[in-house]
Amino acid sequence: MRGWVRRSFRNRLFVTMLASALLPLLLCGWLLLRLQIVRSEERLARDARTQLEALDGALDGLLAAGGRAAEELADSTVVRSALRRGGGDSRTLYQVLFRSTRPLTDYVRFDVYDREGVCRYTTAETLPGGTLDPDWGVLRAAGEEAGTALRAGAEGGLTAARAVRNYAGTALGYVTATVEQSGFDRLFAGLCPAASEVLLLDGRWRPVYYSRHARMEEAAAALRERLLAGESLSGGGYRFFVRTHDASGVALVVQQPRAFTGTVLGAIYLTGGLMGTLCVALSLLAAWTLSRYLSEPVQQLDQAMGEVERGRLDVRLETDRSDELGRLAERFNRMAEEYRLNLDRSVQRERELNDARIRMMQAQLDPHFLYNTLDTVKWLGVAHHAPQVAQLATDLAVILRTSISGPEIVPLERELELVERYVDIQSIRFEDRFVCETDVPDRFMSCLAPRLCLQPLVENAIVHGAADREEGYVKIRAEEEDGDLLLYVSDNGPGMPPEVLEAIAGREGRTGRLGLFNVDSILRLHYGAGYGLSAWNLPEEGCCVRLRLPLRREEKGNAEGTDC
Repeated sequence: MRGWVRRSFRNRLFVTMLASALLPLLLCGWLLLRLQIVRSEERLARDARTQLEALDGALDGLLAAGGRAAEELADSTVVRSALRRGGGDSRTLYQVLFRSTRPLTDYVRFDVYDREGVCRYTTAETLPGGTLDPDWGVLRAAGEEAGTALRAGAEGGLTAARAVRNYAGTALGYVTATVEQSGFDRLFAGLCPAASEVLLLDGRWRPVYYSRHARMEEAAAALRERLLAGESLSGGGYRFFVRTHDASGVALVVQQPRAFTGTVLGAIYLTGGLMGTLCVALSLLAAWTLSRYLSEPVQQLDQAMGEVERGRLDVRLETDRSDELGRLAERFNRMAEEYRLNLDRSVQRERELNDARIRMMQAQLDPHFLYNTLDTVKWLGVAHHAPQVAQLATDLAVILRTSISGPEIVPLERELELVERYVDIQSIRFEDRFVCETDVPDRFMSCLAPRLCLQPLVENAIVHGAADREEGYVKIRAEEEDGDLLLYVSDNGPGMPPEVLEAIAGREGRTGRLGLFNVDSILRLHYGAGYGLSAWNLPEEGCCVRLRLPLRREEKGNAEGTDC
């Protein structure tokens, strides 16, 4: 999977978009669902505890009031007298009975039994049928205990019994308070919503009351089974909240259905799963479409670049997009076109370079014939006793050899030697009508200068200046200024025309004096725009040309030299 993602920009884009869209959606959906379930359970639990408080308060009030009424009746002399005589003024006893139990008659039925368990008096409309065995059940517990005994009835309900004793402590009878199912219904009416159920158990977890009467035994048995097994009471789609009455041991249980049962949760999870599947499908479709839309220009660009690498420079990308990817395609097209043009220009330059190399090699072959010819002229001059011809041939050969071969940068001393040979040739030509004086201190002789930088200046001074005079004069001198070497070539000729001086000063145009312009260009190419030639006419007569270059000396092993 990782390799599949890494191999393709489109795959990475697809996975990234899918994860960015799908993971937050699914995570938020699951968290919201769980949060809703938890919050609903907490809200119902809070409501159940509130209900339990209200039910417990009502039950506690009823038990307390019933206990006080039973105690008052058990201690009443009228009841004791009636039970001792086996009869009596029933009217007076009923007055006492109803006076003591009036607030409770809607919920509790009070009965007075004799020592044989026969009911003699009751707050009900009729006496209950049958007798209670004083040696069993609640009457026995009341006879054995000093206080009030509580027991669950055989068919539900709760009975509290208290013995009526004489001064010797012998039981004369019993006062019982019975709360039946209908009494609990009236007591708990309005305190418990219809969704919840109320269950009362005595101290032995026998059923006393269940809001759903028909299933009372079943519900109590299920709770006892869970309790004995050590399991949580909550289960089977219900939660149980229990409050035990300390004085009586009666357990009050509120049975509340869960907010989300297993069936409901299953339906919710199924719906969530279907929605998640739909979201996954939509996210897959959207991510695939968007990744294809974004990656297709990149793939086209990659393929086009591959074609360019294989030499197809006519490849172009067709696009109608105006976004960044469209502009990228347009720039690729311009780049490919520029690359093709540069390649064409490179091929043309290579052809021109080859032609130049051929011409250079041909030019290197031609001087050999010229050198041999000049050497023959020199020896002919010697043989025919013409020393000027021999000297002329020797000097010309040296000048030609220096101009064609050798290093570009030479010591000033060697440059002056070359100028001296040139002056010798011109002296023969112009029959010694001029004199060339060199005034260069020895400390400048080792300074470096471009090859043949002085010869064109001296040639200009001789040909256009000193040669036209009967006593021509050319002077070469050198000086130092601000770390630069200044070489001056002056003559006593008619001077330079103004247009030539302006052209040299402006460094533009090549009308006449080609040698001067070439020297100026060479100096600027070697040393920068701050160096080169400058020229001016002298006040009286003649012209002066100044050559400025860095003051550097030749060092062994360093062709460029160092500052002088």
